[in-house]
Amino acid sequence: FLSENPAFARRCQQEGIIFIGPSAEVMLTMGDKIKAREAMKKAGIPVVPGTEGSISDVKEALKLIREIGLPVMIKAAAGGGGKGMRLVNQEEEIEK
Repeated sequence: FLSENPAFARRCQQEGIIFIGPSAEVMLTMGDKIKAREAMKKAGIPVVPGTEGSISDVKEALKLIREIGLPVMIKAAAGGGGKGMRLVNQEEEIEK
């Protein structure tokens, strides 16, 4: 969708076209779940328990799971529409 495309929003701005929606910068920030989480915390908005950044290995994931409990939702930092998401109900599932 062009309404969610930061390049389109930026081009509208460059051409003097009024774009009704968030700025390209906001789209880029909120389109990255890690950056979005940081922005919300900085603004004082409560966020669900989770990571402060990306997790790159199974040991790190298991440590976090033991801290916050199961089930957990694993999500890709970028993307949307339910893609890159997986529900983990048991520790053994994290290695799949």
